[in-house]
Amino acid sequence: MVQMWRNELRAWANQCAVEFQNKEGVLGVVIGGSLARGQEWRHSDLELGILVEERDQNMPYFNVFRGRGVEAIQLVRHELEEQIGLVEMGDLLPVLEWPIQLWKCRVFYDPTGTLGSFKKQFDARLFTPEAVEKKIASLRQKIDQMLEEGRGLLAQNRPVAALTRARLAMNEAIQAVHWAHGELPRSQNRTDYRLHMLCRKHDILPFYTLYRDVFSLSDTTRAIKTAWPKVKEQVLEITRLWGGDSARDFFIHAVDSNFTWRNNAGILTVYRLYIPILGSPEQGITEKLDDPHWVGKSKDLMDFLGFTNTDQNAVRILIDRIADACSFFLN
Repeated sequence: MVQMWRNELRAWANQCAVEFQNKEGVLGVVIGGSLARGQEWRHSDLELGILVEERDQNMPYFNVFRGRGVEAIQLVRHELEEQIGLVEMGDLLPVLEWPIQLWKCRVFYDPTGTLGSFKKQFDARLFTPEAVEKKIASLRQKIDQMLEEGRGLLAQNRPVAALTRARLAMNEAIQAVHWAHGELPRSQNRTDYRLHMLCRKHDILPFYTLYRDVFSLSDTTRAIKTAWPKVKEQVLEITRLWGGDSARDFFIHAVDSNFTWRNNAGILTVYRLYIPILGSPEQGITEKLDDPHWVGKSKDLMDFLGFTNTDQNAVRILIDRIADACSFFLN
């Protein structure tokens, strides 16, 4: 029975790859993510690397194919070939910038041979000690930047906006802890489950507790049962700011808008991480999060996003805890 769903999922992935292969201007296709690495689960979406001569503005990043989410990652041929050349000469910078979803990808269509060369270099070099060290250093820099922005927002008496920066910093810290333990970060909508496994394996459960606190996950059940039915359509409308109808459809099919996949805390993490910052600050809700008038009219949304009763001191403590955790767990 297990093998049946797995075979069906892999067949679906191949069919999707063919659809993209047949698009005008496509020079090659690789299948990435868990489906390439043999780590798929029943609700896996698909990451495709699409080789193109020039970036196609009409090809959305977020897609849905036969009821499942698909991320189309465009790789411009002349840029990629230049990067491959640099890596072959020992420069690891391109490796650190390549989409990690395509590590250990499966080459599906590659008449130019470019994607095969890309895979060879990426697979061999991403987890070298030098690359991992540079990756963690880069993530630490992002974490420090996000925490500093959070402190600046606290100074402006904007604790909710500051919490959005703390959550972004925590997301980077989760990635960094994975790298520090030689494991690939993946399956963001299963962050809660997978991070718990990682922290148990390496005896760092306080880091998992911190993650739960930063995303206010102790109220997961109530937020989904009480607030979600009231704000679902509003939230899905906000997702359009990430790419119109295709982004909205992606959230419905690849993030689980019905909370039926038994990964509720991880899925709630996705919503609480991204919804407050989509389209920020011009079109999104970021600038409104600390506006008493707007908050008063948006109590259910604030509740679902875990922002109810957010105060200066609580956010300051979380920011300090993230900074301390990074110093402890990443050194």
